[in-house]
Amino acid sequence: MSETFIYLWYDAPNKKYYLGKHKGSPNDTYTHSSTIWESFTKDNIPKGVTRRILAYGTDEEMCILEHELLVNRKNRCWDRYYNESLGDPRYVDMSGENNPMYGKKLSPERLKKLSERTGENNPNWKGGIKVNDPVAYMREYDKKREQTPERKAYSRRWRDRKKAERQGEGNLEAFLR
Repeated sequence: MSETFIYLWYDAPNKKYYLGKHKGSPNDTYTHSSTIWESFTKDNIPKGVTRRILAYGTDEEMCILEHELLVNRKNRCWDRYYNESLGDPRYVDMSGENNPMYGKKLSPERLKKLSERTGENNPNWKGGIKVNDPVAYMREYDKKREQTPERKAYSRRWRDRKKAERQGEGNLEAFLR
């Protein structure tokens, strides 16, 4: 049962990220807990800011994974993150055998399984259609729509937002390289 998820916010105007975990649903009102980055709600997400869900799992698994990802980011590109710490202090500040993470590391198989929970495999899947060839389907769909100047401007903004969202992001393996 998935109770917690790891998310990655991307602030395109500032070219910075915020990685965190949340115990709850991606559809609830929670956004982030950064004290550096501006506060906002789901109703007033700043322009150019997008969120990706990286993994779902138990609270303990996600605490471990969040810590691993943040340690990796600290070693590679910490200046591009709003994060100040390496995760939940209950897990980071403890040492030795008192730490629930002591001696634990998520296996590559488990990491892959957590990052592949998309679509119907995702516990938060709300339904939708599934097509064999999404590219051909979208081409046909686009032919049916009239391309007005307003529609073209909207499409351009959407593509720019998606491009900004993808920059520097990949699946979990990319974070651990």
